[in-house]
Amino acid sequence: MPLSGAVAGVVLPFLREVGDRWEAGTLSVAHEHFVSEMLRRKLSALSSLPLQHGLDDASAPSPVVLLACPAGERHDMVLLCVALMLRERGVRARFLGADTPIPAVLTAARAANADAVVLAPTRSTAFSAQATTFLRMSQDHALYIAGRGASEQVAAEIGATALPDDPVRAVVFLVGALGELSGRW
Repeated sequence: MPLSGAVAGVVLPFLREVGDRWEAGTLSVAHEHFVSEMLRRKLSALSSLPLQHGLDDASAPSPVVLLACPAGERHDMVLLCVALMLRERGVRARFLGADTPIPAVLTAARAANADAVVLAPTRSTAFSAQATTFLRMSQDHALYIAGRGASEQVAAEIGATALPDDPVRAVVFLVGALGELSGRW
């Protein structure tokens, strides 16, 4: 089974179930943290697997995508899944994870010569508070937003593109957009 199938059929439903049980009070914070960390270790191990070749031309350089959750955002498991699915499609995904200050994201994006940056918070205020910074970032790197804090309105305000809510569809969309942006992949 391809990774995207496992993510869509197993991992994401599992994460939703854990979140629902935590919200209902049938799962403690300790339990939620335990199972999340166990899953994180398993998923992180997959990031060490060799990068797959790009879709069209294995000799063409594959795009670099930087993924992060802004400062204050600790829910990064779905974004980790997105990073892994991008790798499965030959994208060089650079996953910074949770609680990453925006100046650090910008520095990392420049250092990695990122073709795109994906940011995923659960609150739209993570974007509106630093709209000017995001507008500057979007001039140097294609900027995409995802998660509950993302919307078409917020995307327009900060010069970004909102990704589809479904992580598998978001990966397909992003890979297509990267191909159009670069014309080389």
